[in-house]
Amino acid sequence: MTVLVSRQAANTLFAEVRRWVEHGLRTTGAPLECLAYPLAVMVPAGPAMCPLEPVGVENIGELVLDQVAIPPDSVKSFSPHNCHFDGAQIDRTNLEFNRAIDQLVARWPRLGVLSKLHAHPFAGGAFLSGGDLYHGVTSPQALDWRQRRGLSTAILHVVYPDRDPGCTRRPWRIVEAGAAADRTTWRVHSWGSDGGQMVDLGDARVVSNRDPSVIAARRKPYWATASGKRWCDTQKAALRQAGHQVSRNLLGRGWRRYLVDGQILLALPPDLPAVPPRVLRVVNAMTNTFEPLPVPSRLGPSHLSRLSLLKLVRHFAAPR
Repeated sequence: MTVLVSRQAANTLFAEVRRWVEHGLRTTGAPLECLAYPLAVMVPAGPAMCPLEPVGVENIGELVLDQVAIPPDSVKSFSPHNCHFDGAQIDRTNLEFNRAIDQLVARWPRLGVLSKLHAHPFAGGAFLSGGDLYHGVTSPQALDWRQRRGLSTAILHVVYPDRDPGCTRRPWRIVEAGAAADRTTWRVHSWGSDGGQMVDLGDARVVSNRDPSVIAARRKPYWATASGKRWCDTQKAALRQAGHQVSRNLLGRGWRRYLVDGQILLALPPDLPAVPPRVLRVVNAMTNTFEPLPVPSRLGPSHLSRLSLLKLVRHFAAPR
């Protein structure tokens, strides 16, 4: 898996790291750790899997970090060797922060909070501590966090410098290599869990906002276009006219869901029809257990107007 960081995300991220390093140097004489929430797009390494199917590190070809959500300072508890949230208003602040993330996702629907990131602001900081592994990988809360996002892998990032940032005289450079002798170079290092092991993914690469991967990450899903909206409404109406019970909503990562008769779930990717739909049989709705079903190639045409969800449903279930 390759990790890319857009220039926009890098600017936001490294500015936040700088703020807490300088605050720590002024107040305690040591830089403080900090954390932030990157919003990313997942590019599959093979067939696209919907957010209801657990995605492993081997299923991800590229992770593109394009936005960064910065939590409010009021609940931050940062020190030179730890960063977490605390405070009497943490529940209320969490709700408000989640709304802010929802606004970013509403603007760029392909994005999602799929990984966790914090800073080790000292030389040699490209590692994961025991606490990082517990809170980010093995704890029940970490497992639940991943399951709600359709992930079987824990993806963690650490921002680290090439040397100790011991002074505040312009020690910053937002590039991944080639820093001048009097500057501190900051990088983002990434890992992904694979079963009981952590896979070292190396340093992320900072790319231009015009990089093709970044442009693709910001592209509207099919259902957010005028023609896509009309197609969606037509498909829902056709299913209901045929006697099916249909509910429709969004799944996350730009995917759309049609639940038909409580038995068949049609998961439509943001790049439909270039990327074919996923069809899942509902095994247990209470536990979000689904069985992927093979979609015949003849039911995945090259043009959206020729794709019929009713035909898909009739292929896998008795017609009404």
